[in-house]
Amino acid sequence: MNHWLNHHAQAFKLVLTRMRQNTLSSLLISLVIGVAMCIPALFYVGVDNLSTLTHHMQNDNEISLFLKLDVSSENIEQIEQLLSKHPNIQKHRLVTKEEAWQQLQAKSDTNPAIQELSKNPLPDAFFIQANKVEPEALDSLRLEMQAIEGVDQAVFNADWTKRLAVLLALGEKIIYFVAALLAIALLVIIGNTVRMQILTQKDEIEVSKLIGATNSFIRMPFLYAGVLYGAFGALFAIVMMASIIMIFNHSVAQLSDLYSSDFRLTIFDSKLFLSMTGIAIFIGWLGSYIAVNRAISAMKID
Repeated sequence: MNHWLNHHAQAFKLVLTRMRQNTLSSLLISLVIGVAMCIPALFYVGVDNLSTLTHHMQNDNEISLFLKLDVSSENIEQIEQLLSKHPNIQKHRLVTKEEAWQQLQAKSDTNPAIQELSKNPLPDAFFIQANKVEPEALDSLRLEMQAIEGVDQAVFNADWTKRLAVLLALGEKIIYFVAALLAIALLVIIGNTVRMQILTQKDEIEVSKLIGATNSFIRMPFLYAGVLYGAFGALFAIVMMASIIMIFNHSVAQLSDLYSSDFRLTIFDSKLFLSMTGIAIFIGWLGSYIAVNRAISAMKID
């Protein structure tokens, strides 16, 4: 066990020494990995925060039940009891035609057309807040409310939420597609980098093989190099992401204040950062593994 740990420790130190000797190239490779990881991650943060904002906006939407003009007070009471007992309705409120008429007349100073109305044209109305916010569930509830006796019209405009949900789903697919393409590009970049390192140390590898070194012994430092490239690249990506989001948050804060909202972009997402780090390390390891195996086969030192 100690021999195995010592073996890995020596390989790790060797990789760090080589990176220190080639600091500029190591930083450039890590920076390229960081930029490639940062691009889809930023799009993901944008889509995720937009989805959260949309969910919040959906909570503010209501289904409006406009009753028939000749509806009786007994019918109104029956509708109110039905709404109170409905499992999918969180809360509701009644605005009578008299209250709506008073509110309308209060706006007569700004709209002269209201002054020309001789009688109250407004119906009694219930405003409903549902438990669920999915557009399909709200539309189903609207149709159910429309069928209640005494209801003239149930209104809820879910079209924009449906369109936005489709756009968000499309955005997620685009993010995955771009991330896959960038992952392939990173595999090529890391693989070529490790391959160049192998070629510069070809004589050393062949001598090591002649004195009895196994392929796993030869392969290990290069695998550690790929892992470190991925880890440093993920660190660059996280720093760049946090910096960019902080810059954008100033503009988002100004826009949110105009709409009396406290919405802000999430700067630190531990799950996202851990996922980025794990993916970057895996890509670095895989690129190195492929490059080392191909180089060993090409040098015919199996």
